[in-house]
Amino acid sequence: MRTFLILFSFILIFTAEARVRIDLSSPTFNPLPIAVSDIHGQSTDEMRFGQQVAEVIRANLTNSTPFDVVDPEAYLQDAPSLNFAGPRYQDWRVIGSDAILTGVAQLITVGGEEKLRVEYRLFDAHDEKQLLGKRYTVDPKFWRHIAHRVSDDVYQELTGEEGYFTTRIVHIGEEPDETGQLVKKLCVMDQDGASYQCLTDGSHLVLTPRYNRDLQKVIYMSYASGLPRLYLLDLPTGQQTIVGDFEGLNSSPRFSPDSKTVAMTLTKGHAGNPEIYSMNLRNRRLRRLTYHRAIDTSPDYSPDGDEIVFNSTRGGSPALYIMDDDGGNVRRLTFGKGRYYAPVWSPRGDLIAFVKELNGTFHIGVIDPDGQEERLLTDSYLDESPTWSPNGRVISFARQKPDTNEVTIWAIDLTGYNLRQIPTPTNASDPAWSPLIK
Repeated sequence: MRTFLILFSFILIFTAEARVRIDLSSPTFNPLPIAVSDIHGQSTDEMRFGQQVAEVIRANLTNSTPFDVVDPEAYLQDAPSLNFAGPRYQDWRVIGSDAILTGVAQLITVGGEEKLRVEYRLFDAHDEKQLLGKRYTVDPKFWRHIAHRVSDDVYQELTGEEGYFTTRIVHIGEEPDETGQLVKKLCVMDQDGASYQCLTDGSHLVLTPRYNRDLQKVIYMSYASGLPRLYLLDLPTGQQTIVGDFEGLNSSPRFSPDSKTVAMTLTKGHAGNPEIYSMNLRNRRLRRLTYHRAIDTSPDYSPDGDEIVFNSTRGGSPALYIMDDDGGNVRRLTFGKGRYYAPVWSPRGDLIAFVKELNGTFHIGVIDPDGQEERLLTDSYLDESPTWSPNGRVISFARQKPDTNEVTIWAIDLTGYNLRQIPTPTNASDPAWSPLIK
């Protein structure tokens, strides 16, 4: 099964160095006010597509900490005038907008097939100039992808960093079957909860899915054989294969940055004691990385692949440790009060996210790889399974309500602001963010 299939084209219309710029490195930056006009069209269908694209762009930017989307009810210039006569800059400045996004949607015929073309332009309301313009042409059913691509373009132009809107989140969806028993399915969705689909039927328990670098494979734990084993799902073909049929528990798989190796936790031959291994996916050669009577689990590679962060009880209570990718040079990362779990290295390499349990409350937190600064971003009855957006600016995680079976997926900005729930049609847990789809 393909998670994504699209053909698109774009042309660069115009770009200029922006004076309107968000400095994400500043701890005190203010969100940039931006106006997102309706994408204008001539026909009813073009207007419908244009409005849908604009609504998704507004939602993306609203849910992103760097931006403050100006209420469309305040706009003094309508979409037709904006697109055909250009911005009346004073009208946009007076409502407090620093940037203006507008565009045109057209349904055209290419090679005998109907296509949707969206051409957009981004303006600086203060310098009164165009900053960026592109044109995307796709099958109309992929209109939402255009909205995400435009959102990423705007994010990168105004922050200088890649966006994260054209991404998917693989996770475990949970819903009752015909007998009322809860079943877990491997599911995927866009980062905003749209385009939801499940890849397995729930006949077997599945847990801890993760994407590889090129978005072609998902690795996860499944009981499809009756035992906990690691499986590799090829997304273009739907083919499922066992990564390794090892005795005992096989769990917490993570791809290396080049997707050639998988780190995992096995109880193979250790009287039930979990240890960390790596496996070369080409020759299926297994290598043991930890040798300790304590529990070692939840490995995750650094972005350069040279180090692995993991969870261990070797110091008494669960804490985070870092080792070289060959298992050497082990050093403890966390020394604070509480129990630490589920470490995940940021794609930027500057931080490691984790789960912390302290005095009966669970937190999603971050710490730098030197262990010098720890920050807690959330607190809840049960927050778990953190995963980073590909630009390292947002963390998604699962949250369970007290005294219920309801589990949902949430997201929070690295700053600790903009906490929000990502809508799903069922219970959802174990999220894992994909790389940027380019």
